[in-house]
Amino acid sequence: MTSKKERKDMEPACTWSLLHGEKAVSCSLASFSWKEFTDYRELYGKHLREKYLKVGADKCYHHGKHIKSRLLLVKEHGVSEKTPYGIPQQDHFIEMEHVFDPNEEGSTSSRTVVLQGCPGTGKTAVIHKFMFDWASGMVTPGRFDYLIYVNCREISHTVNRSAADLITNAFQDINGPKLDIIFTYPEKLLFILDGFPELQDPVCDQEEDLSANAWERKPVETLLCSFVRKTLFPESSLLITARLTAMKKLHSLLKQPIQAEILWFTDAEKKAYFLSQFSEANAAMEVFYGLRGSEGSDIISSLPLVFWMLCSALQSEGDGDRILFRSLQTMTDMYLFYFSKCLKGLIGISMWKEQSYLWGLCSLAAEGLQKHQVLFTVSDLRRHGIGVYDINDLFLTRFLKTEGAVNIYTFLHFSFQEFLTAVFYALKNNNSCLFCDHMEKTWQEIFQQYGKGFSSLMIQFLFGLLGKGKGKTVETIFGRKIFPGLREELLKWTEREIKDKSSRLQIESVDLIHCLYEMQEEKYAKKIIDNLQSIMFLQPTYTKMDILAMSFCIKSSRSHLSMFLKCQHLLGFEEEQVSGFMPPTLTFTQSFQLCNLPLSRLHLLCQALCNPYCKIKDLKLIFCHLTASCGRDLSSVFETNHYLTDLEFVKSTLEDSGVKHLCEGLKQPNCTLQALRLRCLLSPASCGALAAVLSTSQWLIELQFSETKLEASALKLLCEGLKDPRCKLQNFKLCGSLLPESSEAVCKYLASVLICNPYLNELDLSENPLGDKGVKYLCEGLRHSNCNVEKLDLSKCYLTDASCVELSSFLKVRQTLKELFVFANVLGDIGVQHLCEGLLHAKCTIENLVLSECSLSATCCEFLAQILSSSRILTRLLLINNKIEDLGLKLLCEGLKQPDCQLKDLVLWTCHLTGACCQDLCNALYTNEHLRDLDLHDNALGDEDMQVLCEGLKHPYCKLQTLWLAECHLTDVCCGALASVLYRNKNLTLLDLSGNDLKDFRVQMLCDALIHPTCKLQTFYIDTDHLHEDTLRKMEALKMSKPGITW
Repeated sequence: MTSKKERKDMEPACTWSLLHGEKAVSCSLASFSWKEFTDYRELYGKHLREKYLKVGADKCYHHGKHIKSRLLLVKEHGVSEKTPYGIPQQDHFIEMEHVFDPNEEGSTSSRTVVLQGCPGTGKTAVIHKFMFDWASGMVTPGRFDYLIYVNCREISHTVNRSAADLITNAFQDINGPKLDIIFTYPEKLLFILDGFPELQDPVCDQEEDLSANAWERKPVETLLCSFVRKTLFPESSLLITARLTAMKKLHSLLKQPIQAEILWFTDAEKKAYFLSQFSEANAAMEVFYGLRGSEGSDIISSLPLVFWMLCSALQSEGDGDRILFRSLQTMTDMYLFYFSKCLKGLIGISMWKEQSYLWGLCSLAAEGLQKHQVLFTVSDLRRHGIGVYDINDLFLTRFLKTEGAVNIYTFLHFSFQEFLTAVFYALKNNNSCLFCDHMEKTWQEIFQQYGKGFSSLMIQFLFGLLGKGKGKTVETIFGRKIFPGLREELLKWTEREIKDKSSRLQIESVDLIHCLYEMQEEKYAKKIIDNLQSIMFLQPTYTKMDILAMSFCIKSSRSHLSMFLKCQHLLGFEEEQVSGFMPPTLTFTQSFQLCNLPLSRLHLLCQALCNPYCKIKDLKLIFCHLTASCGRDLSSVFETNHYLTDLEFVKSTLEDSGVKHLCEGLKQPNCTLQALRLRCLLSPASCGALAAVLSTSQWLIELQFSETKLEASALKLLCEGLKDPRCKLQNFKLCGSLLPESSEAVCKYLASVLICNPYLNELDLSENPLGDKGVKYLCEGLRHSNCNVEKLDLSKCYLTDASCVELSSFLKVRQTLKELFVFANVLGDIGVQHLCEGLLHAKCTIENLVLSECSLSATCCEFLAQILSSSRILTRLLLINNKIEDLGLKLLCEGLKQPDCQLKDLVLWTCHLTGACCQDLCNALYTNEHLRDLDLHDNALGDEDMQVLCEGLKHPYCKLQTLWLAECHLTDVCCGALASVLYRNKNLTLLDLSGNDLKDFRVQMLCDALIHPTCKLQTFYIDTDHLHEDTLRKMEALKMSKPGITW
């Protein structure tokens, strides 16, 4: 970057011709003086001050006056391992004026800042205030020479634009500087992209499609993406505002942005706003406290735009209207209320005229949204029956504002245009398109255009307008009846979108639930939600309004549904005043005053879960902060809900007080929770509370800890609970949860549990540093006659062949174990030899043996072959990533050919096999009628020997159902043989050929086989990136003819 001292002596290096839109040839260092450079900058600053000083009185709400510039930084929480409680990073806030400040190292923290938020939060207002403050020298002094403001919606309807066009437009109201001055110091430019669109086309996927030339004209989306991807003005800074619906695609294009969300009004801010809007303080407070009586209206009025609308509508209204206001629960309710009061307040204009003009606004809004147009001329308005000079000015100012030029109009807020568009379609009939005949579309086309993924605010408004009871209100305001049959069309389309797999992948659950909430019909919400198997809320931020809509929908659920909620940033809730975590020395005998606890951030959700008809079966809370009040609210769920059987906390912070209250609920006789999973740090005190649950609950059968870093004292408390005669736990998992220094002691505790507890049948100790000594202690319990463990997982436990001796001894004594996992331990061939001694025992009951990544060679296969030959119990064997080689597989195949072999699944992924093994496999397939799944992934089989294997696959005795051949060095040469298999093998349902070099012609040959009536294949994996369009079309045609097939 050029220093300030250098800049004083520098002159622009090149002169550009703005008038002709092309580079001038001369490069003069004497074009402009430093004085001219600063003069232009000061002139621009003065222009911005004058422009934004007066905004407020003539805008829809007072910009910057009540909307605070305090922003929430949106970022992933990290769990701290420095404390025993895993306190996550707290929410961090930043003032708008500091978003471009240098970081602690003195460098700029980021050149890109994104302000996100739902419609009406005040994103544009915050931007305008920032621009005014910059022009006044109050923010980022010296950081930027020019702020280039771009209203993305205003340019979205244009065909092609260049960066130079956007810059020129920013200076159109003044005799601004020429482009060569602006371009002199690109690092001193801030481009503001306000209202970044929800990208429709994959224009940003290919770097070559983007623009790097400021004069090159490109489609608007491509141009905007060029700014975001920094191919245009890479040294400059970016400030972007975007709705949450646009963030998913936008975020993938950004490089290390500062991502911030604008906060909704707090109660204190709402109170201050009321007092500023009402002449009488008593009237203001009456309305303010009236809000508190209705949860829905209280929450939705925290949205700044809605709050302004309510103030405008209520200022001159009587008490009756204020009572009515308290019943308004949705965005649609609020907009209908506003429009109703605006019309009622007009004087000197007939109702018929009002409704005629209002309908003109509806058709104008719909045409504009169709064309991506937000700016309208007088002729545009006249074409829709709105004669600007014939109408009461008060009518226009309630809904429109002038933008820039005197005769250019735009809606007060973009959401007004979306709402009126929804009204237009809701009231649309054969004569509706008097002013826009070209907009005639089928309902399905309209829904598909606007409603993809249910993210469109217009579609949400349409749901709201079609709710029962809204028809009369709409007719009173607009003078028209809702189009008959539209409601049924919308509901049918919704069900189809939910059931269609490809459409369902594009749906964000939060968008769908907002649509259902707007309709306010529990019966219909139930019908839609019951079509889902799971509902996931995994965005980084959710508002109180989001949680309210979630609660409305899930309380209506009658199906056994899984719900995932990421609680990373839950906005709009009162912060709990906690003094800190309960020290480990405190006991849980202290009295807790539950009634004095504030409502938790999960209160609304828990209210819905308490509904006796809510059938949510599985609840996963990610980044949840389990405070005392949160534990209290969750505890209340188990007093009434008999359907919630699985509860999981992932990367959460569990305060001791929160766990205590939760456990009180788990101990209730009505609690039917069966599985509790904890992927977070936990204190010994909390483990003591859980131990009490183990000795009380008759339903809890699974307790899982993952990455919890439990101390020995914590495990000792849990084991005491497990040893209680009343404990009915069957599945105990401690994945990666033990500290190295306590592992041996814990194994002793667990051995004592195995001796006492006859119910425990699954024990998972994977990813813990047990070592051979720990396993020795553990086996003392496993050998006891009371032990009935059927599944034992010791994967990644630092075991050697010495542990195999102990395990073999245990297998000879106790015949209950069915599944043994010793994945990723350095057992070696000797270890497997010892293990097989136990497996060969006449009463051994092992069905599933996992020996992947155990440093094995062909030598161990001789012992494993003996197991295959003699065991009629073993049905699954995994040897992934061992150096088995062709010799080892030859030995295994000898076992597979024996009549007593019952093996169904054989997994040989990355076992250093070559094509030489295919003949042995072929011979095994000739005689083995039990093998169902064969995985040869990542072995260099090659084409020639694959044709040999295909002979075995075609044999009548072969009953193989799934065959995995990914990355097996196959080419087109073997496709004929594979196609022959598909024609003749009537058992094969899955074939994986991904990662192989297959060309179009041969893929089409396979498609011909797949479409044949004798082929029973249901799942076919193949790489499609390199295939031509005609091949892809053939694959799609195959999918149409065989709907059950998946790729």
